[in-house]
Amino acid sequence: MISAQASSDHGRSRRVFSLLTAAAFGLAVFGSAGAVIAAGPFDGLSGSWAGNGTVSYDDGTKERLTCTAKYDQTDLNSISQVLACRSSSYNFRILAYYKNADGKLTGHWREQVLQIEGSISGTVANGRITGSLHGPTFHAAVVVDTHGAQQTVTITNDNGSIREVAIAVRKNG
Repeated sequence: MISAQASSDHGRSRRVFSLLTAAAFGLAVFGSAGAVIAAGPFDGLSGSWAGNGTVSYDDGTKERLTCTAKYDQTDLNSISQVLACRSSSYNFRILAYYKNADGKLTGHWREQVLQIEGSISGTVANGRITGSLHGPTFHAAVVVDTHGAQQTVTITNDNGSIREVAIAVRKNG
């Protein structure tokens, strides 16, 4: 029999993975905002990226993240991703695929450890990207700003134990 505490911990773990997966989406889909008009939305994203960030919880606590990502562009309007992130209490690995069609971004992700998945939709306007993330236990908003080989991603969720994920990454090489 699973105790109430173990069940609660598992539920929180699933929510953490879901929202961190949403952050992964932001890193993959919106990697090169400045290139959206000149080429494809994923221009310049292929390769390896690394960075740090924080997860902010509804009780005010924060936890530090370290992430690495590898992106492979399959054509001008689609890209695949492998993302691995860790904190002091979580490790996860995400496989994802994202596509641009007529200025609308869509995608699908799957987290391998807990075997959860979700979808994404988004738009690009004035060099800033906004999106809506969907998972099994959440709906969140994403804002991404990219400047050259540096990028910030902010994911916000008003109705969960995780309120914000903020990540800054830099392209390797």
